[in-house]
Amino acid sequence: MASHEHHIIFERRSNKAAGISITLVILGFVFSLVPFLGWFLLPFWIIAILFGIVGLFNSYRRGLALSGIAIGLFTFIYKIMFLQALFGG
Repeated sequence: MASHEHHIIFERRSNKAAGISITLVILGFVFSLVPFLGWFLLPFWIIAILFGIVGLFNSYRRGLALSGIAIGLFTFIYKIMFLQALFGG
């Protein structure tokens, strides 16, 4: 009797750039709601947007990358508009 062995290979797919993007943008957005602390996290928004752009080139989990870009841009525009309303005329 011949023994038939079957091997199942699981391929783990990930989009680390998209994961980093969404993590940074969520942290940046939450802390942007804290007065004066939000502007110190400006590098988080920029890095999140850049990682989101890199994540778009991966075919897996592009939605996370797109969400990172959208929320990062929204947070940046929100803070700019807030400053304009606060100090502008």
